[in-house]
Formats: sequence, structure tokens, C-alpha cells
Amino acid sequence: MSFKVPIDIPLSDSQGSCHQLPPSKLAVNVEGLSKCYRIYEHPRHRLLQTLWGNRRRFYKEFWALHELSFQLQRGETLGVVGRNGSGKSTLLQLVCGTLTPSTGRVKVQGRIGALLELASGFNPEFTGRENVFLNGSVLGLSQTEVEQRLDKILAFADIGPFIDQPVKAYSSGMAIRLAFAVQAHVDPDVLVVDEALAVGDELFQRKCYAHLEQLKARGTSILLVSHSCPQIVQHCDQALLLHKGRARLYGEPQRITVVYQRLSNATDQEWDQALAEHNETTTTRQRLDQGPGEEISREEGMRILEPLSGSEQVEPWLDRSLRPSSTVLYPSKGARIECLTIETAGGQPANILPYGLDFALRFDYQAEDSLPGLAFGCHIVSHSGQRVSGQVFPEQRETLNNVQAGDRWSIRFSFRGGLWPGMYFVGGGIWVPGDGDLFLHRVVDFRALRILANGQIDAIGACSLQAGPAKLTSSGVYRPG
Repeated sequence: MSFKVPIDIPLSDSQGSCHQLPPSKLAVNVEGLSKCYRIYEHPRHRLLQTLWGNRRRFYKEFWALHELSFQLQRGETLGVVGRNGSGKSTLLQLVCGTLTPSTGRVKVQGRIGALLELASGFNPEFTGRENVFLNGSVLGLSQTEVEQRLDKILAFADIGPFIDQPVKAYSSGMAIRLAFAVQAHVDPDVLVVDEALAVGDELFQRKCYAHLEQLKARGTSILLVSHSCPQIVQHCDQALLLHKGRARLYGEPQRITVVYQRLSNATDQEWDQALAEHNETTTTRQRLDQGPGEEISREEGMRILEPLSGSEQVEPWLDRSLRPSSTVLYPSKGARIECLTIETAGGQPANILPYGLDFALRFDYQAEDSLPGLAFGCHIVSHSGQRVSGQVFPEQRETLNNVQAGDRWSIRFSFRGGLWPGMYFVGGGIWVPGDGDLFLHRVVDFRALRILANGQIDAIGACSLQAGPAKLTSSGVYRPG
């Protein structure tokens, strides 16, 4: 049985023309790669399959990855995104050689380092120091070469005296610290990272990504899987979108992550429809870019995996399937929050917004009892729980007075579009001002808000408070003498 995907992934130069890279510039070359698993409904079927051979089939085929081809240059970082079960980890394991492909081949130039699982390759009975030498030898380093790198490895891992304790006594964070330190300091030509950095604290994550940039500057190629789209945009040169084991889009990271975020909660039918529309737009743009008398073939026009630019404007929209799984609703004690709607400044309901667009949070309330005075607030937190912003109404410790049982009203909190691209969660509360500020009702992670990048963004700090462009002062440049 032959399986062939009529879609290939071309690489493009600065003018957008597709070409194959010369072997001297290649770090990873993937050709027609796929992986098929045999699924048996009962253990005895495995024995029957052995007895019958190819004369009868007792299993079902599951294709974790369909035919895929791409090339990774030296010093380039490729980000891979997709929902759980899309084939990301399978792809990385095939590249690393821990899985055998069903079809196709992978050719890696030079030494490959991999972070596929926590402490993968560690012997839990060995100490951390012993595992450093064990991993180094597996990666092709002599004992002398490991000893030369040992101080840097231990300083980077920063796990103190635990380095001489068995790895089985390590926490997950300590294990990944040591694993990353080893893999990153053996001077790999290709480094494969599968969500491993997501388990460390923010300080360690920052150190890891800074080291990745140093490796990249020295010519190391990086294959990075991450659910963090801002990290993909910031650290990757190209991005690949996988869905149900198939490569769907390939190109500029910002554009790929926008499509992925928009379809992250979509059905398979919505994926096919959105990508078909995307493909039609790309084909139309190709026709417009060509001169009179030039033709575009149907085969070229039907390709999905053309490199995509990030020039299209991101529009706000409402994703009804974007719902937090961490919502907490506290009991009401006389008044309650009935509804929370995220809106654009013009009043359009939208929970997917491009960076820089002003927005508002509209809360709808109802009083259950007659109350003398109330205050209201809202807050916005990041995915890590950091409170980024919020507002209070009325201001100056005033209250909304003479609220009667059954009254309904709304309050609209307006915000500037200074949230960096990423996922945020919105909540709010009602309280009686005074000693202790007694909450009458409170909601946490009540709604989710996703901010998308719509251009190159230099993110500094937790959010943007910039009121306007920076200007040279009236005094200008002072040159003494």
C-alpha cells in the first residue's frame, strides 16, 4: 500500500523563490518521513499476527505522522506547533533516531542533542555527576572532554550538593536543569527541545533561552516544540504547523502562530475550511504578483505549505470555544456578577485581539438584597498568574449607593492595548468598602483573552505603558567643547 502526500515544504530565499539548500548548509534533511503504528484490540491479536504473517491483518493502522519533508539550515531555528496528538513529539523522536520511520529518511549532520522527556537518558540510581559523564559518553565525548565542560555544566544546572545525590531523589525541575545543562554544553550541531523548558521556573527558562541564542549564534540548529506562541515568534526563524499528523502550514512564525491560535479549539472541518480559504488567498496573491501572460499551475496553486509572510492585518474576533478550565466562582452574598463580556473599544464582542488594540471589559451585575454602598473591580492576569492590570469603580474609595434588591446594571472598564501577545485571564469582584473590604461576590479566571502579534514586537516588561513615541528632548545632543 502506497501513501503519498501531494504537498511538499519548499524553502525560500529572500525573494521567495523555492530551492534546495546545498549539502554544506544543511543540518537536518527530512525526506518523505512518516510513522505508522499497529493498534491491536486484544493482546492475543499480536500472537495471531505473528502466526499468520502477511496473510491476514489483526490490527488497525494509525498514522501518527504522514509523509513530511523539510530542510533545516545550520544556525536556523524551526518551531513546531500544533495541538496535542498532532505528531510533534513523533517528529522529534524520528529526527533524534529514538523511533524508526515507517517511510522516508532523516539525515542529520553532526552531533545531535535532545531534550525529549524529563531526565531522558539518566540512570535514576546514578548520581547527577555520574549521569553527566554517562550522557557525555553517549553523545560521543571522551571523559577528558566532559571534565573540561563539567564546571560550566554544574554552574548552569545550579542544583548545589544534589549533584552528588541519586537522580531518583531529584524534583522534576532539578532533573530538567541538569538534563538541559548537559545537552547544551556538549556543543551539539543540532539541538532538539520538546516542551522541556516549560517545567522550569521563569529565571531558569530565561537562562535557557539566552543560552539557546548563544548556541544559535555559534551555528547550532534548533528544532523547538512549544505551545508558547510568543516564544516561537521570538526565537524561531521558521515555523511548522502540524494537525492530525499532517503538515498544514510552513513559513514565517508570526503568521503561522496566528493561524494556529485561531484554530486551536476548532473542529477538523473548521481546520480544513480555514486552510482552504488560506490557500485560496495565497493563490490569489501569487496571481496578482505575476506579470501579464504568466500562468500559475493548478499544482502550485493548491500547495498549502508555501512560506507565508506576516503582512496581513490581524482582525479581532470572538472564539466561543475559548473558555478557561481554571474558572472559580465564589458564592454570592447579596449581589453577583452575572456576565462578563470582552469588547473592542467600538463595542464588538471579541476575545481574540491584535496587539495594540484598545479593549473593554463589560460586567453585568444584579443585586439580590438592598445594599447601602458597593465598590467594583476587575483584574487581568497572565497565564502564570501574574496580575498585570486592573481597575476599580468608583474611584477615590467612593461607592455606588442605594442599591435595591432586583436592580441590574453594567460597568464598562476600558483598557489601552498594551498587553503583550499571549494568553490572559479576566476576573472581578463586588465588595463593601470598609474594614477588610468584604467581598459579596468574586469570580476568578472567568473569561480568557488572547492577544496576537501583528508585527515585529520588542517586548520589554510585563506590558506596554508607552503613551507615545520617544522623542529627542528640545536640548538635542550636547557636545562639550
